[in-house]
Amino acid sequence: MSRPVSRASVLWAIVRKDVREYTRDRLWAFLTVFTLIVTVGLYWVLPDDVDESIRVGVSGISDPLFLSGLETAEAEGLDLVVYPSAEDLEAVVAREADAFATGAVATVIRHDAGVNAPEGADKVNAQLGLAFPDDFVAATSAGERTNVTVYIDAAVPDELELAMSSLVRELAFAIAGQQLPVDTSNPMEVFVVLGEDRVGNQASARDGFRPIFVFLVLLMEMFVMASLIAKEIQDRTVTAILVTPARIGDILAAKGISGAMSGMAQAVIILIAIDSLTPQPALILSLMLLGSIMVAGTAMLAGSTGKDFMSTLFWGMAFMIPLLIPAFAALFPGTASTWIQIMPSYPLVQGLVDVTTYGAGWAETLPELGGLLAWCVALFALGWVVLRRKVQTL
Repeated sequence: MSRPVSRASVLWAIVRKDVREYTRDRLWAFLTVFTLIVTVGLYWVLPDDVDESIRVGVSGISDPLFLSGLETAEAEGLDLVVYPSAEDLEAVVAREADAFATGAVATVIRHDAGVNAPEGADKVNAQLGLAFPDDFVAATSAGERTNVTVYIDAAVPDELELAMSSLVRELAFAIAGQQLPVDTSNPMEVFVVLGEDRVGNQASARDGFRPIFVFLVLLMEMFVMASLIAKEIQDRTVTAILVTPARIGDILAAKGISGAMSGMAQAVIILIAIDSLTPQPALILSLMLLGSIMVAGTAMLAGSTGKDFMSTLFWGMAFMIPLLIPAFAALFPGTASTWIQIMPSYPLVQGLVDVTTYGAGWAETLPELGGLLAWCVALFALGWVVLRRKVQTL
């Protein structure tokens, strides 16, 4: 009399079979390794510093009191550089010359001059320029009208033109000894920041792309699992397994376990490689485990819907594109739109950003964990039902 086979041993046998099939598929094995190498390489190539100031060049300034008044603007995120003349300022903003910090006044060298840059001097090219007339202080003090030319690089947003005009008006009022029409003496009361205030705590390009790279690895795993599931359905390997003591529930559970384990393993590899596992290891691993389960459920949907390689690839892309939107939205600071927040991948991406970039803990990430858990249950259950019906019709 043979001993009954335990469900655990059946599950483990199917999981081992899935792992063998995965490693024997040269195409997906190569693409998986290639994706890991490329994402890690791109991460370390991206810049890790953030410059929150805007460099503004000024010319026609000689009055020490006026220069001291401009110093207050530097505290508002403006890096002011004095240029010798309006012509030099225009040439630098137009990218026809370079400016170098060599003293109180920058040294400007035109590109066609054939002169080498000063040794050891930092380049201080400005994207914006304010060319004050020589009599600006005297005329403004006397209440006379005068003109200030504003040079703006074509790549600078239009909003900064208005900001520079406002700066000039504010300086003119201060020199003339007049009060501004609007009281802005207390910025904490006048200006209200909506959403998360990231001034002084901006994420670098490397930090911004971190959730995209991690999520790309999970999506790559979704393609692999969807392809393997579709291949087993097409080759009727599933029906062959059902001849053994395995049940449909065992097959479905094994697929979910295989997908979650594979996605989790690759996510941990990428997190270690980009040095992103140290802030809150347990919290980050919890997020990645839930994300792997969500991706496994999505792979069941794509794999059971597709009939061959191309159709599986199409359905995989159909699921991938919406899931990628929150990851790219994380590149832009501010509150995400409502339709982005309801995406299944939003809690995972936002949780990774908060923990790895801004040092959030369990309490701050609890809403993301709850939302991600709900989406994991929903997508995994939906993938389970669709795949079960597909297997039963074979």
